[in-house]
Amino acid sequence: MKSFVYLVSGNLKRCQFSSLNKVSPLLFLRAGQNRQNIVNKVEFLPNTRTVMGRHETLADYFPEIKGDLTKVTWEHAVNSMEMLAEALNGKALMIEADIVLGWKSEEDRENQTTRIPVMAHPPAVISNLTLEQFLYTFMESGVRKGIKLDFKSRGAFAGSEWLLEKLYYEKYRDFPVWLNADIVPGPVNATTQVVDPDYFLSSCFTKFPYATISVGWTTRLEPGSLEGSYSKEDVDLMTEVLSNNLITMPVTFAVRAAFAARSVERMVALVETSPPGSTLTIWSSVASDVIDVAALGTLIDQVGTDKVYLDLPGEIISHLNHSKKTNKSTTFVPSLPMTFLALFFTIFAYYFL
Repeated sequence: MKSFVYLVSGNLKRCQFSSLNKVSPLLFLRAGQNRQNIVNKVEFLPNTRTVMGRHETLADYFPEIKGDLTKVTWEHAVNSMEMLAEALNGKALMIEADIVLGWKSEEDRENQTTRIPVMAHPPAVISNLTLEQFLYTFMESGVRKGIKLDFKSRGAFAGSEWLLEKLYYEKYRDFPVWLNADIVPGPVNATTQVVDPDYFLSSCFTKFPYATISVGWTTRLEPGSLEGSYSKEDVDLMTEVLSNNLITMPVTFAVRAAFAARSVERMVALVETSPPGSTLTIWSSVASDVIDVAALGTLIDQVGTDKVYLDLPGEIISHLNHSKKTNKSTTFVPSLPMTFLALFFTIFAYYFL
C-alpha cells in the first residue's frame, strides 16, 4: 500500500491506495492562500508520496536509461495525424508537439469558425490534428511514452486548459506529461511574444500538479551567426519570475544549444540554484545553428547527465559523441546547402506567411 497526501479546500488529507493508477491528482486552493506554506507542509510529511508538484521522473518511468537523461530520445514537432501515427510506432521515448489556436481546415478558417487548439508551429494555424485528437489518440494507444506540449501563446494555453483537466482528471493515465512555454524574452533581441509567465505558472501549479513545468526564453538566431548567449540578466529574469510565482518544485529549463554552449557557467549556476531536481533540456531544431559541441559537452559534464536532456538532431548528437571519444574540440557548422536552405525558408516565411 502506498501513502499519498492531497489537498481539499486547503486542508491536507492523507489516504492510501493500492495502485497509483487509481489516483486522480486533485488540488484545490483557497483564494489568497500561501502556496509556499502548503508545498512545505506536503513535502516534509514523512513516508508519503505527494501528488502535488512531486511526481515520477523520466528516470523512474524509463528505468532502461539508468538515470542518464541524455539517453531520453525525442520525436520533435509531431503536429499532424500522420506524424503522430509514426511517432506512436517509433522508438522515441518522448513525443513533443506544438499547440496554437487555429483551425482544422482552410474551409473552417474562411468560414471564420471559432479557433481551437491545434497542433502546429507558427506561422502555421491550420492542422489536421487538434489537441483533443492528439491527447485521445495518445492515451488510447497505450504506448509507454511521455508527451511534451509546447504552447506558443497564452491563448493556446488558456484554450487548452479545460481539455487537459477533462482528459487527465476524468481519465487519468500514469505517463509523463510536460507543459512547456517560453515565458521570458531571451537572446538575441528576440521579438517573439512570450507566454504570460504569471498565468502559465499559476495554472500549472494549481491545475496540473502532476505535470513537469518546462520553461524557456524566446530566442532569435540568424543563420550561421556566432552571436548571442544567455546573459546574467536573462537568467536573473527567469529565476525572478519563478520565485514570484512561488515555484518550489523541480522545473526543466529549455535552452537553445547554440546559446547554452556559450553560457556554460551561467547554465551550471542556474541548475545549482534552482529547486532540487531541476534540469536543463538542451534543444536545437534549426539546421543553420552553429554550435560549439566541445563547450556543449563541457556543460553536460558539469551539470551531470542526470540533470540534462538532449532534444537535438541526430547529427549533433553524433558530433557530441565523437568529441567525447576523441577528446578533441569541435564545432557543429551546418553544411552550406543547409544554411542557404534555412535562410531561404526564413525569408519566405517572413514575407509570404
